[in-house]
Amino acid sequence: MAIYLTLGAFFIAIVTCHAVDLYDNCEDGAGVAGLCVPVKDCNPISALLMRGALSSDEKNYIIKSNCGMLSSGRGVCCPLPKSLKARFAAPAGLPPSGTCGHDSSSRIVGGETAELDEYPWLARIQYFKPNKRLGFHCGGVLINERYVLTAAHCIQNVPSTWKVYKVRLGDYDAESDIECSANDQTDCVNSSQDILISSYYIHEDYFQENGADYNDVALIRLSVPVNYTAYISPICLPNTEELKNLDTTDKLMTVAGWGQTESGSTSRYKMYLRVAGWNNDRCAEAFTSANVDIIESHLCAGGKKGQDSCRGDSGGPLMKLESAHGKMSWYLKGIVSFGANRCGTENVPGVYTRVSNYVDWVLENIEE
Repeated sequence: MAIYLTLGAFFIAIVTCHAVDLYDNCEDGAGVAGLCVPVKDCNPISALLMRGALSSDEKNYIIKSNCGMLSSGRGVCCPLPKSLKARFAAPAGLPPSGTCGHDSSSRIVGGETAELDEYPWLARIQYFKPNKRLGFHCGGVLINERYVLTAAHCIQNVPSTWKVYKVRLGDYDAESDIECSANDQTDCVNSSQDILISSYYIHEDYFQENGADYNDVALIRLSVPVNYTAYISPICLPNTEELKNLDTTDKLMTVAGWGQTESGSTSRYKMYLRVAGWNNDRCAEAFTSANVDIIESHLCAGGKKGQDSCRGDSGGPLMKLESAHGKMSWYLKGIVSFGANRCGTENVPGVYTRVSNYVDWVLENIEE
């Protein structure tokens, strides 16, 4: 209610109220391209209104961001994400030991459908598409209260008319706003948060060759900090030399998501799959016929018939429980990158971005 009272006070001097449609193109008060949405759905402006005690510049910005009347009420022009070329503010850190990678005690061992509170760092990336359509087509992983890590190809190699728009956290059932466990339909929560993307930074050396991706990693900055809950919390990154150097060959790891790629199908519920790591030399042999180079910054896993990271999102996490700082926590090992043309091809593993090679890059490019 406070948002609407404050907004009304700002807009009371505006006499003409023209009707507009949801997601009309517009410019915000700073001249940045955006979309016309209800004020409650625009994190940057609603956060200012909730904070109160605004400066004259902030008040003018909000007034100039008025874009007319929507069917649901006053609309504001919410800025679209911008592409960053490099970090421009003071660096931030990762969650301290003990606050990331919490293991779920309710996990069903051996199953494929996850529980509500499993893998609470999973993110789904929403795109704004032509004809005012919205869609989830990639995944990501929450690493602190302001950042999601994903694959560079999820931003750079989608259709040019698509704009990364929001991140959804705490999701479980892709077909419902109320999340009910697939294993117990009486166990339901309202756990998801949709947060606008304010900016993104694609690795400066990302490129694609012969259908393979290299340096396939990107950072997404959220417009407001995440509220951690039992269903939303960050994964740990391997930020010590010991953790970075742990061997993954023949080790079982877990990939999770909703089965989405930028052009593929989807599962209704959050799913997971256990896959074994490959030696990179063996992996390179599997891709010889495709003329694909497997390099040190790749991590390969899987290769069983009918099982692949198509079962998780592009940009989603490959992870493993590790013992560190006296406790077991989930650590991010890889980011879903590419694989065989036919998912689940026997003796052809999925290829992931090896996260241990990019922890320093992440730390250099996240901001407070």
